[in-house]
Amino acid sequence: MADKITFSKKINDSVQIGDELYWTTISTPDPILVGIITSIGDKYVEVGGEIDGVTQTANTPVFVANTTFFMFRKPVEENISGLKGYHAEVEFTNNVTTKQELFAVGSEVTMSSK
Repeated sequence: MADKITFSKKINDSVQIGDELYWTTISTPDPILVGIITSIGDKYVEVGGEIDGVTQTANTPVFVANTTFFMFRKPVEENISGLKGYHAEVEFTNNVTTKQELFAVGSEVTMSSK
């Protein structure tokens, strides 16, 4: 069974099922893992339960008024982005009629084969 944690405000739109939920207080030096998020509502998350056949257990946070903070972390393996392939073409457009300046353009290149 999953633990349900209810918040007074709407949950961040970036939170997804499978993200890790952490909590901390002003006096706690390091965030403590509550568990894996298994369900999300407008003002609540459920942590624990079962994901891919594996039972998750939740570490229940200790609530201290106005000093308990929650944060989430996305699994790195599932949130990798970037262009893949041997060739990329980019076109920058601007429909403003006044002079504009492009500050910087960056790219990430990794050799994958020869």
